Amino acid sequence: MHRKGKEGVKLRVRGNTLRLRLTRSEVDTIGAGEVVEEVTQFPDGSEFCYRLVPGHAEEASQNSNDAGHTITIEVPKGRAATWAESNEVGFSGDEPFDVGSLAILIEKDFSCVTPRSGEEELDTFPNPNAEGVA
Repeated sequence: MHRKGKEGVKLRVRGNTLRLRLTRSEVDTIGAGEVVEEVTQFPDGSEFCYRLVPGHAEEASQNSNDAGHTITIEVPKGRAATWAESNEVGFSGDEPFDVGSLAILIEKDFSCVTPRSGEEELDTFPNPNAEGVA
């Protein structure tokens, strides 16, 4: 299982959309059929975990534990391997996976065109839009 600390899978939640951005090593890990997981620890000792799990289903699926502290997204193992080796940005192309009323986007994490203060860009993919930017 691949579990990084500070610079792991980035999760963005907006309404009923989850967007996960993976670093190069995380893309390689899920492409190799291994679990990618990130954990956020809160001051009260509780944890929130989100993970990508390669599976044998043809479609992506999602489940949470009873307390809602863990979100598991199962993705087709073969499709993950193909995506990891491709130039495709998103796991499902330009469209999100629709899992019931939830939209899930899984993308490669690109370096920012304009660097931001406090933002580390370790292990990111080169941004194709950065060419010619001074």
